[in-house]
Amino acid sequence: MTAGAGPAPAAHPPAGGRRIYYGWIIIGLSFFTLAFHVTTLFSFGIFQVPLIEEFGWSRGALGGAYSLSLAFYALGSPFAGSLLEKKGPRAVMPWGSIILAGAMLGGFFVSSLWHVYLLLGLLGGLGMAFSGFAMHSAIVPRWFLAKRGRATGISLSGIGVGALFLAPSIERLIAHWGWRTAYLAFGLFILLIVAPLNFLLMRDGPEEMGLSKDGAPSPPGELPAPPDASGKKESGVGPVLRAVRGDPRFLGLVALVFFIGLNNNVILSQLLLYLVDTRYSMASAALIFGALGFIRTLGSISGGWVGDIIGRGRGSALSAGLVAAGLAILLLLPSLGGGPLAGYSFALVYGLGLGGMSACYSALSGDCFEGPSFGVIMGFMEISYALGGVIGPLFAGFMFDTTGSYFIPFSLIIASMIACIFISLWLQGITEKRKSGKG
Repeated sequence: MTAGAGPAPAAHPPAGGRRIYYGWIIIGLSFFTLAFHVTTLFSFGIFQVPLIEEFGWSRGALGGAYSLSLAFYALGSPFAGSLLEKKGPRAVMPWGSIILAGAMLGGFFVSSLWHVYLLLGLLGGLGMAFSGFAMHSAIVPRWFLAKRGRATGISLSGIGVGALFLAPSIERLIAHWGWRTAYLAFGLFILLIVAPLNFLLMRDGPEEMGLSKDGAPSPPGELPAPPDASGKKESGVGPVLRAVRGDPRFLGLVALVFFIGLNNNVILSQLLLYLVDTRYSMASAALIFGALGFIRTLGSISGGWVGDIIGRGRGSALSAGLVAAGLAILLLLPSLGGGPLAGYSFALVYGLGLGGMSACYSALSGDCFEGPSFGVIMGFMEISYALGGVIGPLFAGFMFDTTGSYFIPFSLIIASMIACIFISLWLQGITEKRKSGKG
């Protein structure tokens, strides 16, 4: 970061100027980057079909590579967060694009199962750790305070847009030119477009531009230093963990994100199967699934905006309530007789809640732990998310094999969303007390 004692350069506009605040460029870059980076993870399921057809590998064997990718992403996120806090986003995050591009380009040469584990499992997971959900969530509080929720929502909505548009594009590439060409094309785009944009446009924070959060100009003669709401000065993984492990805010967020990981991974992994079991055609089930992805994007933006108005904890609680209501509709689909109205009603209610929870939770984390240790803390959150993602689908599959129904796992997720309502409101109360000086 730039350090200097002279007055801010004249090139920076006054507070009343119309020049766009650079933080919104960072949000646009984050939106674009997440769309491509997260699609590299989602696309694994698309590439499985031709890989199985050509090599005869089992679903379980390929599923192990996906689990490895998730494990390296989760375990690598705290260390990537530590590097981000020590070196700055500009020196760390663009390399996530380079690593992911290498993983996808390497997919062109896959001929053995261990190639999949090395390239798409290990390298793919590390690339996501350097520039995935956790790191992009960690940089938003550097740029925004009053509009933190809506900025986070716009940034994270890139995930839904990527799933909605890029995943079908990859499927079409595979259908017309084969899976090797699809790997090559996607990897080249990340290498030649996404990575250079990150190297060119990424900045460490508004102080580098002579500004404060939300675009306010810094006082003449000084550059603003980012506040440390967490009160912790450490940025190493071990010191940060020792500093926050007894903090009730940290424990509350760990529980919150575990339940989010449980919900997201169980429902999204089992939804198509459940809809087909409920007598929807595969085509109808796919349309409902696609609508859910689009509505989730709207939920991220609208949920973040609502969170800015009523408080991010209250916004998270409201979103968790919508998720629980959507799951109740999902459980009632068989008794409602299926049909498009019931299916799209589920997608609408659940999708709005799903997107809102991601945006509000991420912004709420920034409210709780903004400061030099925040990137590492977000990395620890991803470990909790991954734990829910590993346990949830296994438990749901086991319960279905045992009972022939998803009633028990879906009901438990509804109960976890109710718990999220109370956790979110509790965290809202803690942040308000600390802001008022009473905590």
